[in-house]
Amino acid sequence: MAEKNNKTKLVKRTGRVSFYGVPASDGAEPTEFTRMEKFTTLSESKNPTTYERQYVDKDSSDSDVTGYGTSWSYNFDMHENNPILMDIASVHDDELTGETRNIVVVDFFDKGEATKEDEFVARKREFSILPDASGDGTDALQYSGSFGVKSEPVKGYAKVAADGKSCTFLEKPTVG
Repeated sequence: MAEKNNKTKLVKRTGRVSFYGVPASDGAEPTEFTRMEKFTTLSESKNPTTYERQYVDKDSSDSDVTGYGTSWSYNFDMHENNPILMDIASVHDDELTGETRNIVVVDFFDKGEATKEDEFVARKREFSILPDASGDGTDALQYSGSFGVKSEPVKGYAKVAADGKSCTFLEKPTVG
């Protein structure tokens, strides 16, 4: 009988990659998502909303999570000819309001039920672009801000291109 390998393996940060839906010129929702490159920070904060109370029969209080105010902080070095960075920079520079984008987060370390080599567990979500600062740094033009949640996450699968530069989001893995 073959032994199952129960060794754990560290998941590197590069094992979770984000893909951004650059809007089409006609305003149509993108079906292909582009890898978010040149970001120096892209970190998620859950910001849970809690219900806290202390019961008369206990010395400590109880806490329950009742919601989330998830946001992602970002920083990037501006690079020419990068459609994602140019899109976000235009929101900053032109002080646009109400701008939202879809982002797909792909876990390259998790195949879930997928059998295809190029499919991985992913979550798609709509975010507001919340600019903070630009112009920091002396070597590169840097931008910073956050993405604020606009929708519930949709868990599914990403079919990733062979070069790893783009993906399409699937509700279920491809059969066969």
